[in-house]
Amino acid sequence: MSTNGEEDSIVAASENAVPIAPQPANVEDEVKVGEGSSTNGGKSATSFQDVAHLLDVRLLRALAKLGFSHPTPVQASVLPLALAGSDILARARTGSGKTLSYGLPILQKILLAKKAISPSEMSYQVTRAIVLVPTRELSEQVTAQLGALLPFLDKEIKVVNVARDASKSVHKVLLAERPDIVVSTPSKAFSHVDSGSLDVQHVETLAIDEADLILSYGHNESLRALLASGKLSSSIQCLCMSATMTQDVKALKGLVLKKPAVLDIPDPEVSTLTQYCVQVQSATDKFLLTYVILRLRLIRGKCIIFVNDIDRCYRLKLFLEQFGVKSTVLNEELPVNSRYHIVQEFNKGVYDYIIATDESRFGADAAAIEDEQDANAEAKNAKKKSGSKVKNNEYGVSRGVDFVSVSCVLNFDLPVSAKGYTHRVGRTARAGKTGTSLSFVVPEEVFEQDMRGASHSKHLVCPTTENDSKVWQSIVKQESTRHQSIKDWHFDRKQVEAFRYRMEDALRSVTKHAIREARIRELKQEMLNSDRLKAHFEDNPTDLDYLRHDKILHPTRVQSHLKHIPHYLMPRIRAGQQAKRLDSDAADDENSGEKRKREDGQEGLSHVTFHKRGGRGGRGGRGGSSTRGRGGRLNGKPQGPKKKGDPLKKFGK
Repeated sequence: MSTNGEEDSIVAASENAVPIAPQPANVEDEVKVGEGSSTNGGKSATSFQDVAHLLDVRLLRALAKLGFSHPTPVQASVLPLALAGSDILARARTGSGKTLSYGLPILQKILLAKKAISPSEMSYQVTRAIVLVPTRELSEQVTAQLGALLPFLDKEIKVVNVARDASKSVHKVLLAERPDIVVSTPSKAFSHVDSGSLDVQHVETLAIDEADLILSYGHNESLRALLASGKLSSSIQCLCMSATMTQDVKALKGLVLKKPAVLDIPDPEVSTLTQYCVQVQSATDKFLLTYVILRLRLIRGKCIIFVNDIDRCYRLKLFLEQFGVKSTVLNEELPVNSRYHIVQEFNKGVYDYIIATDESRFGADAAAIEDEQDANAEAKNAKKKSGSKVKNNEYGVSRGVDFVSVSCVLNFDLPVSAKGYTHRVGRTARAGKTGTSLSFVVPEEVFEQDMRGASHSKHLVCPTTENDSKVWQSIVKQESTRHQSIKDWHFDRKQVEAFRYRMEDALRSVTKHAIREARIRELKQEMLNSDRLKAHFEDNPTDLDYLRHDKILHPTRVQSHLKHIPHYLMPRIRAGQQAKRLDSDAADDENSGEKRKREDGQEGLSHVTFHKRGGRGGRGGRGGSSTRGRGGRLNGKPQGPKKKGDPLKKFGK
């Protein structure tokens, strides 16, 4: 959405506003935006002024207060049809504003219904809309976004989230007030409907967000039971939003929609995402490159690091702690309140790095396997192995959760499908902003080499990397059909190798026992926070600043000398920048956003690139014609007073 500070220009309908012709609710209309199709018999809404005569003035003022003046493509297409009462199935990319596209019609419909009823009547305050989401994290996000539209309607419209962790008695009390909108997962919604605590006889609108994940997250039976209960009205309006058109979405279309208008919103032609990949030569290369990238600040800004296993999540966190790099973990073991708090603090800039699990048998990866039969087989096998997965399936990171201003997505472990890759990298380059993705790919021969009995890297191998080569071919093919290219990240491997001995020293300290102790310690801390301090934080919200999720766990040996990088290991950078500190956040305005090129013509990942040293190379490449250690002259120019010695030589004496 674009912003505009002029509130009155939005509140007042423009004289040139496009009239919106009402549409009957049961007319099937296949719509493809951008191909000359019309969503309303005329034109799509190009401004919120175009639908100003259909929206309450208080909603328009809320949009102005939020700084929204022009709808996104999905909102421009959905709003006229949804306000006219049509069932809708819309597909649009992640971060395109789907929540607002169904949120505004829901609120407007509730306001019209209440306007026709006296406040003294029993039917004035009833539940009129249900929003179903696949995960608890997304339920918190949707509730917050709907609440942002209610600064002038907070006394008239109530929104309750029953997906969050709380006892049934608490949810029963909240539902007893008959809130206008209930946000929930299908499992929780059916549970409350079945028990009678949620009255749905007056529900007029059913919205399903991230529809392609609803069935794959284990909500299939609950959703079908809710729709077959006979308690929902047969004339209910259904609004389904999805990022992909999977087989599950097609099944859902026939399950809940009645001759819907199908909107396929094309992705932007110009992508703001730059994609890189690295073919690693061993399992330890992932840790080495991650250490170098983060410690030397080759990635500027916030970064999400995806791994495929909870143990690897903590292994990587403990590994980075050895070098003084703080990070926080996000996985299904943590309480939902803590997961939501982590996301919120990350969005505020409190944390720079999140290490998130996105295991292959859950979430977008499990839903995105191209072959439907394979997907069903995996779901059945996962259910047999793990029993009930409802709790785990309500966790998701690569889909739905709105991470703000993410500069880079690092696929430490490659996802198990091409569509899973799409959803991961969709966490960055959102809302028109630029972003970068970097993926570590394990070739088949490297996996076999690491899995040999004599290999010292066997315990560092992730089982899902066995299929990296096949998955990567699918990813490259998928991106090429979208006219997107994935570049190889070029760097001087000799200079990276200079950091290997420090990486191996730190990695030896992260044992299985250390990982287990770290998980236990964090879970104990989360239990303390959620049970004993919940009421305190509700009364003292500022104290949440002291609850940090990126605290050092260090149940292992911490070597303080690893936090500092010796001068001789620092990579040489091109002339004019050698005096700048690597960890400085002061960027040259004229160079920001431009691709940094190496002297040899290759491209780097960010503002610092590795360059080949003259002379001997090796650890730091001392000597040679271009440099003389840490002191003396560089290219014939004095470089300040010579240091007396290397402090690392005295370490341990």
